[in-house]
Amino acid sequence: MESMTPDVAESLQVLIYVSLALILIIGIFLIKLLLDTSNLVNSIQDFVKVTQSELEPTIKEIQGTLVNINSISSNVNRQVSSLSNGLEKGGRIVSDSAEKAFRQLMITGTYAKEGLLSVINALLKK
Repeated sequence: MESMTPDVAESLQVLIYVSLALILIIGIFLIKLLLDTSNLVNSIQDFVKVTQSELEPTIKEIQGTLVNINSISSNVNRQVSSLSNGLEKGGRIVSDSAEKAFRQLMITGTYAKEGLLSVINALLKK
């Protein structure tokens, strides 16, 4: 093997030193990037914890409100159903009463007609 000339050896030394310096600089930036990323992740975790603790009472209140709304809705449904049943029964009672009254009026009308005809017949016979 041939021995290197001093210029080539000197150039290789400069290349090695520059490469080491670049690797060192890149390593420092990577370490700084990892530290900043770690700090960012910790900050995000803290933010999520604070947000969760702040929103938890609100979510519980919303759940309670929804339970109350559901209860009110069920109560209204029962009341409307009860009212509907009452109106239906009332309608049947009114219909039955009207039918009975009509029958009674027909009977009364028939008796009145017969009575009136008998009075007229009695008057005509005299």
